[in-house]
Amino acid sequence: MNKKNKRKVNYRRTFFPKIPTYNNIMYYNSLVKLLLAVILIFIIFISYHFVTFNHHKTKIKTVTKYKDKIAENIVFLGDSITHRYDLNKYFPDNNVVNSGVDSNVCSDILSDMYGRIYKYNPSKIFILIGTNNLITDDSDDKILSDIKQIINEIHEKLPFAGIYVESIYPVNKDIDDYMVNIRDNERIKNINKEIEKYIKDIKYAEYINVYDLLIKDDKLNPDYSDDGLHVNDKGYEIITELLKKYI
Repeated sequence: MNKKNKRKVNYRRTFFPKIPTYNNIMYYNSLVKLLLAVILIFIIFISYHFVTFNHHKTKIKTVTKYKDKIAENIVFLGDSITHRYDLNKYFPDNNVVNSGVDSNVCSDILSDMYGRIYKYNPSKIFILIGTNNLITDDSDDKILSDIKQIINEIHEKLPFAGIYVESIYPVNKDIDDYMVNIRDNERIKNINKEIEKYIKDIKYAEYINVYDLLIKDDKLNPDYSDDGLHVNDKGYEIITELLKKYI
C-alpha cells in the first residue's frame, strides 16, 4: 500500500508540474521588466552615441571645409595710401595685415605675390593700387592689364579667398600740386569705370567704389586729405565704415 501511494505521488510529480504561485509570477514579471529596461537603456545609449558621433563628425568636416576655404588673415594690398592706414586701430577685432608699400606700382606687386599676399594665407584681400602708375609712362590699358593680372593670379592661387578691389582714389591739386603731380581725376574715373566693368564680368571679385565717397566738387574732399593725394585720419574713418561692410 505504501509502495502504491509512493508510485502515485511520483507519477503526479512527473506529469503534472507544480502550478506557479502568485509570488513566482510576480518574480518572473519583475525579471522580464528589468531585462526589457536594460535592453531599452542599452538601445538609447547606443543611439545617443551614434548621433553624437555623427554630429561631431559632421562638425569636424564642416570646420575643416571652412578652414580649407578661408584662413584667418585679411590682407590690405597697395601703396603708400595703404601703408599709412593704421589697420589695427580701425579694425581692432580682425587679424589684419598691412601689405602696403610706399611708391608701389602694379608691377611691384606682381613681382612679389608670395611675399605680399600668399604667405599670409588670407581669407580676404583688399586691393588699392594704380595711382602711382599714373605718373609713369604706363598707359591706361597697361594699368588695367596689370590690375586684372593681380586679381586673376590671386584667384588662381587662392580660389576661395574674397577679392575686393577698391577704386583708385581721387586727387586734389589745389591742396598740393607738387604731390599730386600729373594725376588727373578724369583719367582716374575712366580707369575705375573699366575696373568695375571687368569685375562685374568675372564675378569672383568685388568692386568697392571709394572714389565717390571721397569726392567733392570733382576733387578729393579737402576735409579728407592734407596733401591732395593721401587721405588723413578723417578720410580713413569714412573709408573704414565702408570697408567694414565687406570684412
